[in-house]
Amino acid sequence: MKKTVYLIRHSKTGVNIKNYENYENVLWKEYNRNMILSVQGEEEAKKLCDIKELNNIDGLYASNSARAIATAKYISEKINLPIILDDRINERDFGVDYISELPKNFNYQMFNNKNLRFAKGETLNELDNRLNNFINEKLDSDIESIAVVMHGIILLSYLGSVADETYNGEKFTITFNGKQILDGNLTAPDIYKIVYEDKKVVDIQRIKLDNESN
Repeated sequence: MKKTVYLIRHSKTGVNIKNYENYENVLWKEYNRNMILSVQGEEEAKKLCDIKELNNIDGLYASNSARAIATAKYISEKINLPIILDDRINERDFGVDYISELPKNFNYQMFNNKNLRFAKGETLNELDNRLNNFINEKLDSDIESIAVVMHGIILLSYLGSVADETYNGEKFTITFNGKQILDGNLTAPDIYKIVYEDKKVVDIQRIKLDNESN
């Protein structure tokens, strides 16, 4: 039996808060907690309701961040399906108090060495493990399709574990069975439809919003 998981990166963030102008030197937990959707991000999140497939899901999940919950709320209200929070789909634990403590090219380093750990943070392999645990639990259930609103790093890392992925420091190239899934960087929001059969990935598609040209 085939089952479908829609992995959705949260919508666009960005609020002009003077306290956070030097965000790299603001306590990350505070900054991350208070990062909310911009006005444009709210409008883009509403457009997720226009994707017919997302109106027929059996379960709706989100990380515990405000931006993920705010993105999921439009689908939730339209189809009267509660959002279920799950820590296994949370943002990566960077292991630092301030983003300025990370090397400038840490994205390149970690995507090219998934065992790399900064300070006391998670490796990308550990990130994949907790998301795999979540997804496998859902695939073992009676649910046929779910949507999961999450974050860019955990989404890209998971795609790299089930497809062919390269990152040159500027853009990602992801292919599956010879089909190009992504050539560039994630948008906000961004939607990936993953089809499983007997827990094996058999297809990956990127679903574009109506206003997206490429």
